[in-house]
Amino acid sequence: MKFPIGIQTFEKIIEGGYVYVDKTDLVYKLVSSGEYYFLSRPRRFGKSLLTTTLESYFLGKKELFKGLAIDSLETEWIEYPVFHLDFSGNKYVKENELDSVVNLFLEKCESKYGSNASEVTFGSRFQGVIQRAYEKTGKKVVILVDEYDKPLTDTIGDTEIQDANRSVLQSLYGVFKNADRYIKFTFLTGVTRYGKLGIFSAANNLKDISNDDNYSSICGISERELHKYFDGEIESFANKKDVSKDEIYESLKKKYDGYHFSEESEDIYNPFSLLNSLADRKLSNYWFATGTPTYLVKILKKQSYDLTTFNKEIVSTAEGIASFGNGEDNIVAALYQSGYLTIKSYEDDIYKLGFPNEEVADGFVRYLAIEFAGKSMNEWDTDIYTLKQHIRNDDVDSFMTQMQLIMSEVPFESNEVKLIEANFRNLLYLMIRATGFNVTVERPVLSGRIDVFFETNNCVYIIECKRDGSAQEALAQIDEKRYAKKISSHDKKIMKIGVNFSTKEKNLSEWVVG
Repeated sequence: MKFPIGIQTFEKIIEGGYVYVDKTDLVYKLVSSGEYYFLSRPRRFGKSLLTTTLESYFLGKKELFKGLAIDSLETEWIEYPVFHLDFSGNKYVKENELDSVVNLFLEKCESKYGSNASEVTFGSRFQGVIQRAYEKTGKKVVILVDEYDKPLTDTIGDTEIQDANRSVLQSLYGVFKNADRYIKFTFLTGVTRYGKLGIFSAANNLKDISNDDNYSSICGISERELHKYFDGEIESFANKKDVSKDEIYESLKKKYDGYHFSEESEDIYNPFSLLNSLADRKLSNYWFATGTPTYLVKILKKQSYDLTTFNKEIVSTAEGIASFGNGEDNIVAALYQSGYLTIKSYEDDIYKLGFPNEEVADGFVRYLAIEFAGKSMNEWDTDIYTLKQHIRNDDVDSFMTQMQLIMSEVPFESNEVKLIEANFRNLLYLMIRATGFNVTVERPVLSGRIDVFFETNNCVYIIECKRDGSAQEALAQIDEKRYAKKISSHDKKIMKIGVNFSTKEKNLSEWVVG
């Protein structure tokens, strides 16, 4: 079987004989039901493949769809003028970079459909070629925009360039309203949905299908599709590992499944990771190996957000996950739309969110920790390996000394006490979590909440943290609140540790073991 890894063009997949998970029934439903759409999905989830599938369909390339679901549904196969604008291949962090990309796109359109000297703005030029395409062909036009939001997410934190990029995009998307009479179909994809940047108000009534039950599986691979298209590959995988097929199915499910994009959504696998895993016969963190979006790190480090909440289910409303405003004021929506959180359950108009699978849970901690620590991957791995050995050996002083060493090298970017404390708390959690131990923060007991709690084979750790106080004071709280009495140790030794964090030193200043 040929896996289309890194191939995002429908035509290339079909002509190259690569496996294609047939989504064309949903494509037909989409084009038959409306005219203006927006779809949000995480990176590397098949948005570009879907966009190029629509492109081939609207270009009337019937031969590419032979044997697929749409082959028995579509009878006309009309060729329309298609304008495909793809923002995915560029960076937009410098002045006029977006202008260059848009100008090149319009020049190609104008070379085919003509230009008018009076059309000088991006909006007027775009509207002009749309009208001329309609007049020249007698067919309404199709507009496909892939990764519409990249010029905005690339510039989070740089207000001046983001404002300039937003202005360019508004001029383009505003054409959807003005040229409505010439437009057959419009489809935009992106990772995030900007609610306060004026993009969607510029467009003409885009229907957001990101959380629509009817299209929850339009990108990604469902459980049914995994069995239908890849059962033979699963068997080969199982033979290589000398285990049963059921064991491979179970491992793949834990590692890559668990995405839900609507209230009634079936389980969806990350297609990029799943295809790579089947091709390599390995269970690796493929999605994370392609990099963590920098805008998420910028948002998390800029705010005093408590990362330890990801150990629990996060509650949100439909409105809460639909848009993250100006790109910085709704971290839950940003994490959901980016694929780091997914819908775990829905009841009474409330969504409960959490990590979709093991790849995301483990990878999120690993990569975010690297960013917070300001280290290279190899440096971080060495530090965490050492920390893990100390914890396994229940060598408390070496364990605490190693944490102190790691924190001494962290570039705390702010002198604001609130942010310093938040970053300390987050880094403490990330360090212990990265060692593989199941750490709980703010663990509730009858007398209060334990700051940090985790277990090794031989010990139970209860850690109380103080800020700009004393380690002895923290240890005394453990005893006063009788935290140790509330924990069933199962014959394990209880390690009580009082810790003080100094905001002046931006590090652990002392600890004491009780």
